[in-house]
Amino acid sequence: MGLNEKLLKALSKLKEKGVKYRLLEFAGIARTSEDVARLYDVDPREIIKTLIVKADDSYFAVMLPGVYRIDNKKLLKELNARKCRFLNEHELKEQLFFEPGEVCPILIEKLPILVDRTVFETKKINFGSGDLYYGIEISTEDLEKVVKIDKIVDVAANI
Repeated sequence: MGLNEKLLKALSKLKEKGVKYRLLEFAGIARTSEDVARLYDVDPREIIKTLIVKADDSYFAVMLPGVYRIDNKKLLKELNARKCRFLNEHELKEQLFFEPGEVCPILIEKLPILVDRTVFETKKINFGSGDLYYGIEISTEDLEKVVKIDKIVDVAANI
C-alpha cells in the first residue's frame, strides 16, 4: 500500500530534523491505541494518542499514552477553562483535515500542544502518522525536536 500525503509530509519533517524513526506498518486500520496494541506488538505505554479538545472557545492538542484517559477536571484547571470537549469527526476533518485516528502531532502547526508528563516515562513512543495503516516510532527524547510542545502537563487519569 502506498504512503499517503500526510504521512510523507511527517516523514519529511523527521528527516529534516535528523530524527531517527521506525515506520510501523499495521495489518489493518488503526484508529485507536487499542487497535495499535492489537495490530502491532509494542508496549501499550509507548502508544501515544493525540486528542483534539475544544476548551471554551480555543482548541488544543493533548498527547498522552493510550493506557490513560484525560481527567477533565485537571484539564479544565490546566487550561483555566469552564468547559471542554473532544472534537467530533466532522469538526476534526473541517478544522485539521484529519480523520479520527489519523492525527499526527508532527503535522499540527496551528494549535497549542500539551503533552502529559506520562509520555516521558518510556524510552520510545509511537503515535499517529496521518495514515491509518502506519504509526511512527521515535525515541522519547526526540519528541521536542519534531513537535512544538507548548506545555508539559499532568492531566492523565487511569482508564
